[in-house]
Amino acid sequence: MGEVKKIPVFDIALGKKEKEYIKDCLDTSFIGQGKYVKTLEEKFSNFVDCKYGITTTSGTTALHLACATIGLKKNDEVLVSSSTNMACPFAIDYCGAIPIPIDIEKETWQLDVNQIENKINKNTKAIMVVHLFGHPVDMDPVLKIAEKHNLKIIEDCAESHGVEYKGKKVGSIGDIAAFSFFANKTITCGEGGMVTTNSTELAEKAKSLKNLAYGKINKFMHDDIGFNYRLPNISAALGLGQFENIENVFKEKERIYNRYKKNLEKIKGINIPVVREWVSKYIMWVFNIYLDNEFPITRDELTKKLKENNIDTRDAFVPINQQKFLIDKYKMFTENDCPNANYIMDNGLYLPSGNTITNEEIDFVCDVIKKASQWGIAGD
Repeated sequence: MGEVKKIPVFDIALGKKEKEYIKDCLDTSFIGQGKYVKTLEEKFSNFVDCKYGITTTSGTTALHLACATIGLKKNDEVLVSSSTNMACPFAIDYCGAIPIPIDIEKETWQLDVNQIENKINKNTKAIMVVHLFGHPVDMDPVLKIAEKHNLKIIEDCAESHGVEYKGKKVGSIGDIAAFSFFANKTITCGEGGMVTTNSTELAEKAKSLKNLAYGKINKFMHDDIGFNYRLPNISAALGLGQFENIENVFKEKERIYNRYKKNLEKIKGINIPVVREWVSKYIMWVFNIYLDNEFPITRDELTKKLKENNIDTRDAFVPINQQKFLIDKYKMFTENDCPNANYIMDNGLYLPSGNTITNEEIDFVCDVIKKASQWGIAGD
């Protein structure tokens, strides 16, 4: 490749529509609330087969709004995948509820649905499923368990825009869902999120809570403790421009996934997460791998070698059950509770997967990994 420029783990591709819509906001002075918010809500919710979409300021606030909307309260318990961004347990905690970590499948990094029922007790009120890295959780067993125990289902779809489980769009399967439009997500508002649901009751409550729960008759006689989670019109304009190009983004994600898979799938010690048979539409968010004992160096040594070659990576999440302050706060779980999540924490990483990465750059990343697998010293 000649002199290697830095290959970032993420990047953002911006087109003409984004600039056009943002300029319109600036020219009309509608940078706070305006038409782009409503249009994005309508188009994106329709895209994920939901009747309602409620924009928020971030994926984290979307999760909190979803938790508040279903009525979580102090000492309620919510079962959630341990291997996830900490926005999930934080959103639960904001409501006074307690996140209970559930282990994952090592092969997919997804919630192990076979472990859910053992964690249910009289305080359990909901299950938060996290569709991680573009792969959906096996939802049929989750739905059956939720119905049996009268539990709500919150879907975290931050990393799974457009993904389908048995022909159903994630975000439309549970009671309520949260999407993220952060700068590194499949489409972005710079910062933003959305709650989706097919429930009129939940949608009306979410709309009220996100807008300070203003009164219906006297605006300043509030109905509840609400939040200011209003997405600015200028952010929605960026998001709408991104959304209108989403099918092209999906094609790029498919190209990136296939290129990495072809390069890496036969290397001993490199494990590419399995795509299960229930996935009717897989849309990779980032390309993630984990190492086993057949790989001659550790994950940390590999990431160091990649960094020496100007290649950016990210380690897998530190799971909920490893967060010392949460262990101390709740006294409900221990560091050893989720062995698969712990294994992925120590051995997992994801590789540069931004939409503008070239095939040549992917090949270079894979060449460094191949050399590391053969000699233990990348670049030899």
